[in-house]
Amino acid sequence: MPPETERKRDAARPASNRLFLKISGRRLRAYSIVKHVGRRSGREYVNPASAYPLGDGFVIPILYGLGSQWVSNVLDTGRLTLVTRGREHALERPELIPKTQALPAFPRWQQRTLKSRGIENFLWAHEHRTAAPTIES
Repeated sequence: MPPETERKRDAARPASNRLFLKISGRRLRAYSIVKHVGRRSGREYVNPASAYPLGDGFVIPILYGLGSQWVSNVLDTGRLTLVTRGREHALERPELIPKTQALPAFPRWQQRTLKSRGIENFLWAHEHRTAAPTIES
């Protein structure tokens, strides 16, 4: 992405995040909310995201690069909460996956958009596993 385009996008990010947070996480899938904890502050943060089911979890495109704070926080803490379609999902074991593995989870129109924007990185996080019950003899 050309530096000028990146600067314009970065300048618009706070306003667009505020707007998308108002409509995210509701019953309709269009946008979800990623809740994560700051790795240094311990504070909870929320970010709008587009997330779709993949395997035992959800996949989220990393639109602003691997240096995004939410990505660093989630990878450091190993967990996040995703609010999508009106439900909260406790997710763990985040991992970065290539677009070839991630794109099939998205609708065709969104696959085209992600490809045209040159999005290469995706975060896949898995549903929280509950411990298997122990059997006492």
